[in-house]
Amino acid sequence: MKKILLAALAAVLPALLLAASDYLKYIDLADEAVRKQDWNRAEELLREAMRSEPSNPQNVMLLSNVGMFQFYRGEDSLALHTLSEARAIAPASTVILNNRAKILRHMGREQDAMKDYDKVIEMDSLNYDAYFNRGYLRLVHGDSVGAKSDLATLERLRPDDPNTLLVLAVMYSNQGRYDEAVSYYNKLIKKVEKAEYYTGRAMCRLAKGDLAEASDDIGRGLELDPEDGELYYCRAYLHLLQYREEDAKADAALALRYGVSQARIDELFAQ
Repeated sequence: MKKILLAALAAVLPALLLAASDYLKYIDLADEAVRKQDWNRAEELLREAMRSEPSNPQNVMLLSNVGMFQFYRGEDSLALHTLSEARAIAPASTVILNNRAKILRHMGREQDAMKDYDKVIEMDSLNYDAYFNRGYLRLVHGDSVGAKSDLATLERLRPDDPNTLLVLAVMYSNQGRYDEAVSYYNKLIKKVEKAEYYTGRAMCRLAKGDLAEASDDIGRGLELDPEDGELYYCRAYLHLLQYREEDAKADAALALRYGVSQARIDELFAQ
């Protein structure tokens, strides 16, 4: 009997291994397509993987990935449908909910996105991404109490994460608490120098009247990125504070060239 069972297993095993290798082969090929940002090919390969093993429990996460590939192709409605389908299969997946919330935000459905972030946090009270995104949405929509709560949680979870430091700097800047905002920009710049960090700190210093320090920030930021429109906007503002209107106009023209809107520039000169 033992020999019969072993013989049967020997006969079945190659087929099982072949199926497993096909599944993994498709996933590996899909990963390669993702690296090339070939979203159509990546979706096709994940669907082949799912067809090769329809009962594989990992398929729901592959379906979630398919939804994100559709999103990256600009097919928001289709992506939302796919993520909602995946959500119905795996309602306890925080990954799927976070993905769906991202799509909802991109579609302008921010309140619906907030509901998904609420659900994620109900299921996982330590989910950094959900707190970060919900806190940011609360911040931009003027919910200062809710934003403060979420961002305080971020600081407890990952106090040194650049995303945490940046969103706290923005929050304090929006509240006019410039010294606190500058302290977070200092921490960011100490970790890694980026032009946008110097822009943020320069704006805080301009608001405080620390013009020499703001000028230093603008100069260093432009060394890092000489095509950063926000830095030229900052320098135009600096020149206006120094009563150098012609210099301000020259920098405003550069700011406009590099992406700052005419409306913002008009507002600056109307002050």
